[in-house]
Amino acid sequence: MTLVIVDEGVCSRVAAKISGIKVRMEPEARLLEDLDRETALRVLFFFSVINYDTRGLSGVVKGRYVRGSNYLLYLLAGMAEEDPGLLDPARIAELELGDFLSWFGPLEEARGPRRPTERVMLLRDAAEKLLAYYGGRVSALLDACSGRMGGSGGLRERLSAFKAFDDPLAKKTMVFAILARKEGLWEPVDPENITVGIDYHLQRVALRSGMIKVVDEKLLEKLRARRFVSAEEHNAIRSACLDAYTIVSRCSGLSQLEVDQLFWHLGRSCCLHAEEPACREKPCYRSKTCSLISATDYECEGYCPLDGTCEASLDPEKIRLVEPKVITYYY
Repeated sequence: MTLVIVDEGVCSRVAAKISGIKVRMEPEARLLEDLDRETALRVLFFFSVINYDTRGLSGVVKGRYVRGSNYLLYLLAGMAEEDPGLLDPARIAELELGDFLSWFGPLEEARGPRRPTERVMLLRDAAEKLLAYYGGRVSALLDACSGRMGGSGGLRERLSAFKAFDDPLAKKTMVFAILARKEGLWEPVDPENITVGIDYHLQRVALRSGMIKVVDEKLLEKLRARRFVSAEEHNAIRSACLDAYTIVSRCSGLSQLEVDQLFWHLGRSCCLHAEEPACREKPCYRSKTCSLISATDYECEGYCPLDGTCEASLDPEKIRLVEPKVITYYY
């Protein structure tokens, strides 16, 4: 039974709306430039392992307020600068829950991420397999890929052997590859195989905009009521999203990597889960924290760039649509 379909007409209209936006793919300043290559890669690798369900995470790292996944990334980078040995796979393989929580401050004050026990398990699994297969070196893992993202022996296939990266749509693999490329640590010979990483931000935007449409009434009601969905329903939504963003990439002339970055920032800055999105009669009130403005050359006029094309900006009822409610370590 078909649960979700892709609306190619909406995808093409969305593509036209964003085709003139330039995505800044180079970082303003490389976060890891003071670290040696192996240590920098370990930061990105172990960050990617635990980079999921980061809503509500925030803190000050080296005097800078950061939130969500950026908080985890900046935290691990700061740890590596102070003591590179903290991210030695031999130590991570022996990591205990208390050790992990101490990363986030004194144990009595720590405000770490949700499901810390699960994250410790994923970190230990990743470290153990890195030691067993690649001598504990992320650089050796990349060398074994011969620069390839896709295909037999490519990064996507190799990382899928690690529990943290076994998502069929490889969201966290794409995050690792994107960051390694941005930091100048790895350049894939087949960048076209870096596909859009489907997380909750991109699902929410696809659903509200109408790029994908839920045709199963029971699933539609689950989304509106924010009830848990099944694995089959979750997979159907994410797979449709990947198809939709692939169409947007083709029609807009933006690479899938650029589409990934643009819609991720749009989702976390404009098309919010728990707050009113910046569309219709509700202009943006988050300009000081908007990451879309810094990540692109979009000249914000107080509204989401999809305003007027996105179906939710024309029909308030569709704002009730949010990403599927699941418990997952995929994103």
